[in-house]
Amino acid sequence: MDGTLPTHCAWNRLALAATLLVAAGLAGCSGFSGTTAASFLRKVREDPDPNTRYLAYHKLASPQCYDTDEQKKEAVATLVNKLEHGKEPVATRAVICRTLGELRDPGAREALIRAVGDNEGLVRSQACRSLGQVGRPEDATILARVMTVDTLEDCRIAAIEGLGELNAKDPRIMEVLVNSMEHADPAIRLASLNALRKITHKDLGVDPGPWQKELLPQMSAASPPPTAR
Repeated sequence: MDGTLPTHCAWNRLALAATLLVAAGLAGCSGFSGTTAASFLRKVREDPDPNTRYLAYHKLASPQCYDTDEQKKEAVATLVNKLEHGKEPVATRAVICRTLGELRDPGAREALIRAVGDNEGLVRSQACRSLGQVGRPEDATILARVMTVDTLEDCRIAAIEGLGELNAKDPRIMEVLVNSMEHADPAIRLASLNALRKITHKDLGVDPGPWQKELLPQMSAASPPPTAR
């Protein structure tokens, strides 16, 4: 790995951010109001304006808007239902995934696993990041598969970021990450390095050699890394 930073954009992530900015502007023009989870939940359930709902989904990600844990669980259940049955636009489903990750409630795990297989890359990428925030150790194999077989760069990067967030200490997963430090795509190399830093709480530099040496005892004792089918 030569340490080169990515020179091209992660378009899906930029699309999500751009859509949020547009929605915020439109919602502001339409008189969006409310600062509590109760008001945001009412908007996602009842407001006919998709821009207003989008912004409400985004605002539900803030832990400060909730009065009780029960209210947060109600929000998670509502978000999961809207994600799977609400027929929301692509960008809205992506921001729902993001909010479920920020809330870190295990109740969102199954829905996010299903969203990892969504047809839309924008949804898949955000679901991968959020699964890393609410998933279980065994979910590392799901993310490892995405990072090796998905055709979209941002989905592969999101899966790597999810592995770092999941703190996946499985030696087979760490071997996949070390191998990805030699990937042709500099963005994949950088994401893999950052994930290893997060998982190990170490910084052995951008050369995969020291990482291989450090992790060799663990990797040698483990079964072969997961492979794409």
